[in-house]
Formats: sequence, structure tokens, C-alpha cells
Amino acid sequence: MSEDGKTYTFTLNKGVKFSDGKEVTAEDVAFTFTAICDPSYDGPRTDAVSSLVGYKEYNEDKEGKVKEVAGIKVIDKYTISFTLTEPKAPAIYDFGYGIMPKHIYNFEKGNIKPLKDKFLNPVGAGPYLFKDYKAGQEIVFEKNPNYWRGEPKIAKIIMKVTNATTVIQELTTGSVDIDRVPSKPEQIDLVKKAEFLDIYRYPSNSYGYIGWNLRDEKFKDKKVRQALVYGLNRAGFIQAYYKGLGDVCNAPVSKVSWAYTDDVNKYEYNPEKANQLLDEAGWVKKEDGYRYKDGKKFTVHWMTYTGSKYVEALTPILIENWKQIGVEVIPELMEFSTLAQKVYDEQKFEMYNMAWSLSIDPDPSGIFSIEQDKLGGFNSVGWRNEESEKLIKEGLRETNMEKRKEIYHKWVKLANEELPYIFLSYANDTYAVSAKVKGLRLSPFTDWTYDIHKVELQEVK
Repeated sequence: MSEDGKTYTFTLNKGVKFSDGKEVTAEDVAFTFTAICDPSYDGPRTDAVSSLVGYKEYNEDKEGKVKEVAGIKVIDKYTISFTLTEPKAPAIYDFGYGIMPKHIYNFEKGNIKPLKDKFLNPVGAGPYLFKDYKAGQEIVFEKNPNYWRGEPKIAKIIMKVTNATTVIQELTTGSVDIDRVPSKPEQIDLVKKAEFLDIYRYPSNSYGYIGWNLRDEKFKDKKVRQALVYGLNRAGFIQAYYKGLGDVCNAPVSKVSWAYTDDVNKYEYNPEKANQLLDEAGWVKKEDGYRYKDGKKFTVHWMTYTGSKYVEALTPILIENWKQIGVEVIPELMEFSTLAQKVYDEQKFEMYNMAWSLSIDPDPSGIFSIEQDKLGGFNSVGWRNEESEKLIKEGLRETNMEKRKEIYHKWVKLANEELPYIFLSYANDTYAVSAKVKGLRLSPFTDWTYDIHKVELQEVK
């Protein structure tokens, strides 16, 4: 890293090969990150490249006159540098994406479709090779014997689709060797009865939330959003669902993060406060018990997904709690993939619920920046707050950890007051793992696939 904190230079290991046998070079790295800069790129990862020198010029050039991103420099076959317009504290994490082989995915600037057409035939340089995919069922991988960090010990990995209804049966019958299970005492007890299963439990680097479309008139008033949070018995839901193994969430940062603070409004269940705020916002309760404004009934269409015990527990509580404060809720159940399309690709929703798994660095720009308020972006709720934007940028520029922490504490308090989401729940991550699986590492910041080439299967005696 350069002294001014703007340039990152990477030296690639020699002899690293893609699964088709071609060597990984700096040209492939440049291609990968240039693709994210492309004017036709419609994914959510622009926050990883938008700080590069020349990004704007390349991205806004629709005629193909600008051939390269100035901040991406191929120095030689194994050396590449990235230069930013200004220092960015968590920039090192922006370079963690998997490298795509240019000779496989190459496309003409402005037309990323040929790359996207190959999504179901991925070629990479990882420990496992893609072999087969059955939509809604499973993905099959075989080990890459030429993996540069060492040949994997497990010959084949099959990732199966499971859900809250089937996961315990799959685990206890040995149909799957590792899966996440709901952090609920009764589910964990069922896993414990299968004596060949080990349990890993730790605080999750994630949170559950309800998102509302802030472009919708009924959600634009902060008092309305605060009223709906006061009017929802989140603690009651947490107790009913997690039974002591979860906590109420009040901010978009996890408890395991160094940026976490609980010095925020707790929004404890208070229907009286909720009613007061709705009255102040001009929503009048009529004889039928529901609220109206400008002749329109306060009705919320809530899109949510099937196959979730979390949703099953939340639904009756949400409907009844909000009915008591004069708000009608109409759930609309659908497959998760359909929900994700409506929320992110189309932004056609009033309200939905999901959860975020977070990264190591607490920078919230990838979710809440104004730049992410676009079709395909992660700011699907359309939160546009200038103070938030200012703090996000300050947090990115500040490299002193203690000063960054102060900035993020201010941002957390702002998010807690403005409520771009209803912050719902913190949970423990609970994984059940067959005793024959050895060498697995799991933590709030470590997925089960980390160092998967070192994991092996041993017969249990």
C-alpha cells in the first residue's frame, strides 16, 4: 500500500490455474474489476470500484471511447495496482472477489450479457469445480486436483436445498453432513439426540429486519415509521421464536462488530406511544378501528417468503399488534427467489422481511448509500439521507480505528432514529455438523467453506 493510502499493489502467485488449465494472470484480475465498472453492469457491487480513479469516466462513457479504467494498472503478468481517488479505510476488502478468466468471460464494453449468459457454467480457480446444477434441488462440485493451496481432501461436495421443515430430518438421518439449524431450544434438542452430530453455536454477524419502501407516501413520515416500531412487540416475538437464544435488534450492525453500540433508542413495545405518533402524523382512527388519511385506509401489503418458521412466528404477532394501533396488514407469501426479484430487481413492494449477513468491516455503504438506490442495488428501500451519506463518507476516509468507531456510532444512532428498516432480531448462528467432518472452522466471520480444501471426512468408530 502506498504512503498516501491511495494505491494498492498486488503480486500474484505464479502457477495458479483456472479449472480449465489456463494460468491466472494480472489481466484476469483487471478484467474482473473492469467488468464491475462497465456501464451495463447491473449488480450490487459497484461500491467496490466506485472509488477508483477513472471509474466515473469509464462508467459514464456510453460510446466506448474510454477503453480502460485509469486506476487499474497491469504492471506485468503477475503484478497489478489499483489507485483510489482518496484513501478508503476498508478498501482492502474491495479486492476480495473471485477472479474471472478473461478468455472465458470476455465481452465488449457496454454489453455484459455474454458474461451473464455463462453464469450457470462457472469457471474459477477455487478448490472445487462446478459439475452440475438442478434448480431448487442441488449443486454438485468435484475437487480441483490442481488447486494452488493443495489438493482438497474431500472428493465431492453436494450442496442441497433444505428448509426449516426438512433440515432436522436431513441432518439426523445423515442425508446432509452440515447445515444451519434454527437457534431454538427444541430444534437444538432434536439435533443433540443424534449423537453423531456436533453443535457449533456463536453470535451471528447478521440481523433480521423488515424493510419498507420509503418511496411510498405512507412510510415517508419518520413519525409513522417510529410508531410502527413502537407498535410491534419485537421482544415478544423474539421470546416466542428464539426462547432465550436471540435478542431484539435496534441498529444495522451486529453485536460482534467493533462498531456496535447499544446507546440507542430501544423502542420498547408501547402501543400508546404508537397511537400518539400516528395521531400526530395525521392518521385518524375511525369506527372500524383502522386509520385513514386523505381518504385512504392504512393498509400494508407485506411480501414475505414460504418455508420459514421465523415468518410463521412473526406473522400473527405483526398482524395483531398493528391491528391494535389501526393498521391493516395483508401478508403475501411467495418463494424467496421471487421476493428477492421484486425487492431488488423491480423495487415493486410496500414491505418485506429479510436478513443481512454482514462483512468484517462495518462500512454500511454497500447497503445504505444513495449510490445503492437503483434497480439491482441493495438500498432497495430507497433511504436517501444526507447526514447518513456524510457520515458514511467520513467513515470511509478515516483510517484511525477509534475515530472511525465514533463516526459509526453517530451513524448507528441516526439509523436508529430514522428507521430505514424495522430492526428486528439478533440470533446465534447454530450449525449441526456430522462427527465425521474434521478440520472445519466456523465463527461469526468464518463461513464453512473457508479452508474447505483442508476439511476431511473420517469414519466414526
